[in-house]
Amino acid sequence: MHAADGLPSVTAAGMEEEPLPIFSDHAVGREILDAELRAVRRAGMLAGCKVAPLPEIENPEALTFENNAESVPADLEGLTPDTAQALDIFREMVTSSGGTFELKSAYRPPAYQAHLHDVWAKWTKELRNNRTAGCQALREEVGAEFRRHQLLVRQQPVPASDHALGLAFDAAVAMPRAARLNRKRVTVDKLATLAGIRRPNSRRDPVHFILLPQHLALGD
Repeated sequence: MHAADGLPSVTAAGMEEEPLPIFSDHAVGREILDAELRAVRRAGMLAGCKVAPLPEIENPEALTFENNAESVPADLEGLTPDTAQALDIFREMVTSSGGTFELKSAYRPPAYQAHLHDVWAKWTKELRNNRTAGCQALREEVGAEFRRHQLLVRQQPVPASDHALGLAFDAAVAMPRAARLNRKRVTVDKLATLAGIRRPNSRRDPVHFILLPQHLALGD
């Protein structure tokens, strides 16, 4: 008797074969390989610089904001109802007084706000005046990011902001010198107060408006 005689025979009919996964021509491949090649090239490009590159954005919501920064309007849905209402009232009063109102930014996820701060700090403190040959590639990269977000050297984004709480928005507002509303002389800050908002620092950050505390208390 052969050893094989003692084993039960298994026929093809008695087996249910699991189909092998089918991959497209570019399946595993393309996106992962491209990402790895970009990472290798970037590492080589930055190898001669002692300044660390910007931290990667890992938060999905912040990454969406980053990718759509130039094409998607400001996020109003993330504002609290009181802030959204104050924005609408303020915009209406500005335009009714002959002024112009351009909304720049509204709600921002905390991780995205932190990214803006990182870009500002990396550019102003480490790369703006860095002429080291090995850092020029990183300098160009961070400088482009700084300009893309329309950041200002004298205006530092805070790491944690009331934008992330839905209590603030940024708007470029221009008013005629003799602007009037209901026959009364008005200014940007006067209209802001009437709408329930204020500029914490009109000189250093003239576009930033936050909800007044008393309106926040009433909203609670």
